[in-house]
Amino acid sequence: MTAKRAFQLFVAVAILAASFGSAGSALAGGNCASYITVQWGDTLSGIAAYCGTSVEAIQAANPGIGWWLFAGQVLYIPTGYASAPAPAPVYQPQNCATYTIQWGDTLGSVAARMGFSLSDVLAVNPQIWNASLIYPGQVINLPASASVPPPAAYVPPPAYSPAPVDSSPQYSVLRVTYGSGLLVRTGPGKEYPIIDSALVSAVYGSNWRYRKNSTTVDSKGFTWVEITFAKPVNGATTGWIIVKDTLDSYFTKPQINFR
Repeated sequence: MTAKRAFQLFVAVAILAASFGSAGSALAGGNCASYITVQWGDTLSGIAAYCGTSVEAIQAANPGIGWWLFAGQVLYIPTGYASAPAPAPVYQPQNCATYTIQWGDTLGSVAARMGFSLSDVLAVNPQIWNASLIYPGQVINLPASASVPPPAAYVPPPAYSPAPVDSSPQYSVLRVTYGSGLLVRTGPGKEYPIIDSALVSAVYGSNWRYRKNSTTVDSKGFTWVEITFAKPVNGATTGWIIVKDTLDSYFTKPQINFR
């Protein structure tokens, strides 16, 4: 190898080494300002690599961000150079309400629900450059006259309570003491059909008006009484419940015996 050829090879290697050293220095020191604005197509890993930092460091410096970014979002870069200008303030029209995007929302559906057109909502959200690109948790502005209704509170239906007992001497009142409640049947025996209705549900602790002289013992030895309904059910105004079994276990109070 001639001296000239060797000198040319040495120069080429030196230039190549210098270029690698320059690139490594740029990544180590960071190519980014302290604040950057996310562009369409940016990713956290791509920004971290370009700015000479890590995804975890960017997430730690920007509480609340996840893995998904959106165009126009401003991020603080912990390795960025300090001479960068402060981030632009988020546009907030005067007297505007705000709304937090939920899963399944679109700008069109939010606008319609609040009584506005899509163009009304876009007019107070200049940071949204594509109406189809919104994400859950994003806070948007609403026109000044918007009123965000609170979620409706669940109001359970009122519990059914049988009518109070009358003063007729042939009737009295009993309370169901069996924890699982009692079935109401069309007659004094388990062979009779069950009256299946919320209006005649003899649940634990409920009070019922019964006919005193209706006490009946069926063929299997169970004691029954006839109770009355507060209102007709399928045309019927009375039904039957078991009050004592063959082992002398009572299901109601007072304890009713056959007589």
